[in-house]
Amino acid sequence: MSWYRGRYVFSKRSLSQWMAESKKDYHFRVRNKEQAETSVVKFVFSDNIKKDRRLYVASRVIYNHYLDYCYRQALTPLTNRQFKKNMELLGFVYQKHHRFYAGYYGNKVTTAYKNIGIIKQ
Repeated sequence: MSWYRGRYVFSKRSLSQWMAESKKDYHFRVRNKEQAETSVVKFVFSDNIKKDRRLYVASRVIYNHYLDYCYRQALTPLTNRQFKKNMELLGFVYQKHHRFYAGYYGNKVTTAYKNIGIIKQ
């Protein structure tokens, strides 16, 4: 940010660059691993999941990724309600809110899990 002709001028860095340069630790620590189901714990610690306090994922999307993971690993998947209970037990916040939007009209997201993200392959 700089001052030019009476106005502040912001550089055009992307949000991802700003987040990468941040010195604060945003790592999320999972709790109650021994009390949760093993399939959910294995899914949370898999390679394509990132635990970060800045991220959130729609509940439908993360559950679909969980189902795919279970079918690939030959595990028995839990129901959506049991999965939600186990995710909350691990410390991921299930949040109902109207500010989570992935798109315009048809792609509205009203529930999401905070502190977790999916890495694209």
